[in-house]
Amino acid sequence: MADYKIKVNKKHGGKEFKSAFRFIGKVSEISKKDQETDSWVKQPIYQQTTTKTNKQRRVLQFEIETALSNRLRVELSGMEQQWAYPYSSTHKKPHKVAWADRNNKEAFPDNTYHPIEVDWDKTERLGELIKVDEWYEVRGQYQFDVFTPDSGEEKVYLKRIINSVRLIKDGLIVNDDGTTQTVKHSGEEFDYITDFNDENFREVNYFTMQLGIRSTYQEEGGDTKINGLFLDYGKERSEPKEVELICYQTEAAEGKISMADAFASLNTYDFIEATGQDNNRATFAYVDVVEELASDDPFSSVDSTQKVTRKERVTNGDKKGLEVTSYVQGSLMRELLTEEEVKKSAVLTNENPFGGSVASDDPFNQTANPSDDPFTVNSDDPFA
Repeated sequence: MADYKIKVNKKHGGKEFKSAFRFIGKVSEISKKDQETDSWVKQPIYQQTTTKTNKQRRVLQFEIETALSNRLRVELSGMEQQWAYPYSSTHKKPHKVAWADRNNKEAFPDNTYHPIEVDWDKTERLGELIKVDEWYEVRGQYQFDVFTPDSGEEKVYLKRIINSVRLIKDGLIVNDDGTTQTVKHSGEEFDYITDFNDENFREVNYFTMQLGIRSTYQEEGGDTKINGLFLDYGKERSEPKEVELICYQTEAAEGKISMADAFASLNTYDFIEATGQDNNRATFAYVDVVEELASDDPFSSVDSTQKVTRKERVTNGDKKGLEVTSYVQGSLMRELLTEEEVKKSAVLTNENPFGGSVASDDPFNQTANPSDDPFTVNSDDPFA
């Protein structure tokens, strides 16, 4: 197995973690509360606004419903800049040009340089593409924002920042060049069904995230809460951002342990890449519809075996946050982080983000197939 790689900032040598998401679903507008009328107002998917400093800003924002009532907000924004940086794969480096020349190949050093689409242009292009009630594939990464409310307690929240959007038509993904391809998910290839109520509907909702471990807590029922740490981009040093995930308890095969139990065994400063699904959904249950018949109704005395009971779907709760369902083999590293790396800087940044060896005491070893893979079952592993 190839060595697992973690990005290192070339200027200050700090580790920088990565994340990614992929959703397929139906698009709807975001609603915001009007402070004057106290009513909810739908926002345009795309708009160009003026900031407080009188600069132009383009904003793309919408919800994508990946399954019935699982609505995830995604967004992208861009502003005009002074410079742009076309890139050459041949020379393996960018070149600085004036903003107005960002798509002008005549201003580039040679024909090996190609323009890199900036968020200012991408936001407008996608804003013209995306329509309400249409179905799309959305890919991107998480951005960590820090704010301090009136309570004074610092809060971190996740933004889902868009990288690409592709239309779903007739069950297929439509590429930017007009060609089509089938959907691939969880190792399978299939035509995507754009109907949440179809019994063959399959949700495509996936994230992956590199994270350090601050602590884990296993609840009485076996669910494991993961208090993670994401090392984000910073100018002077990598900035630690707190992130919470959960791994629900499931029944394990004989001789194995559950993913929740394995995550519960991780210690402070350990590192792993977790994968799973992003939740912001209502949960449902089906209850029998009670039929009340008058005593003189001829059907009141019909045997129950000859009656068909209708069921009604009702909301019985919700599920929110990043749910871990698996991990990337080879990514677990014991005590990878240091105490210094998990300390926060005096001044936090909201800027847009973005080797070690495998330890022998890997609690996830039992999930792999026997081979020369370092994740094979180890007799010294307490979970083997």
